[in-house]
Amino acid sequence: MKKYKKIYIEITNNCNLNCSFCSKVNRPKRNMTLDEYKLILTKIKDYTDYIYLHVKGEPLLHPNIIKMIKLADKYNIKVNLTTNGVLFKKYARELGQCKNLNKINFSLHCENNIDNYFEDIFNNIEYLSHKTTKIYRLWVLNNNKLDDKSTKIVERIKNYYNLSPEVVDKIKNNNNIKIDSTIYVDKDNEFVWPSINSHKSCGYCYALKTHIAILVDGTVVPCCLDSDGVINLGNIFNESLEEITNKERYIKLKKSFQDKKPIEELCKSCTFKERFNNKKKSS
Repeated sequence: MKKYKKIYIEITNNCNLNCSFCSKVNRPKRNMTLDEYKLILTKIKDYTDYIYLHVKGEPLLHPNIIKMIKLADKYNIKVNLTTNGVLFKKYARELGQCKNLNKINFSLHCENNIDNYFEDIFNNIEYLSHKTTKIYRLWVLNNNKLDDKSTKIVERIKNYYNLSPEVVDKIKNNNNIKIDSTIYVDKDNEFVWPSINSHKSCGYCYALKTHIAILVDGTVVPCCLDSDGVINLGNIFNESLEEITNKERYIKLKKSFQDKKPIEELCKSCTFKERFNNKKKSS
């Protein structure tokens, strides 16, 4: 049986922010029901050990977020979250009680004017388990360089954690730096959400090999960058994962990634795969 390193589950496509670097959601807004989520877990439990509760949307907006995380533990599935952090203070203590919360990414580069935003995250992160990896994410670099806003965020992190100049230099010059026992700062260039009308390129991709994504309406897509469900591989609410992965469209697309010649127009237009290919060239 094929096992994925991770499966993305979009429990909501609602968001409490409207950041310029994030593509707009063109699908009806909705929250996944608990019954729908349970059904997904029963169907994917043998296919992965890790789920990410996002594609688009802010997972902490879901009214049943804590129940959803804890429910996954019944299926021996660990949960990873990516959040803008706005609601983190509200849920910090409860998240700390979720023993299967494996990792939480804080997108500190989100666009907001919220008072005490950074303090609310820094001061409440201690409630999380020491087994949970915490990552402060800055994914808005240009040619690996920090802009003024990101530089100020690094300064806030430095001041709060009393980091040495050597560690600060590492943060500025490297992409993933450990600043505490389970706390990291992760930097990367801003990526462009793929669009069929953008430039075309070939290249290798890990989609369908290491991961798939499930949208809030049950649509299965190759990865979390297909935020509009353009490459509809099936619907997990109506089909088994085995049925979906045995479809001709799935099989041909997976082979095209292996051959470095993606056949889907959206995949041809995706520049994110260039990150994988650049790493392969440099390794």
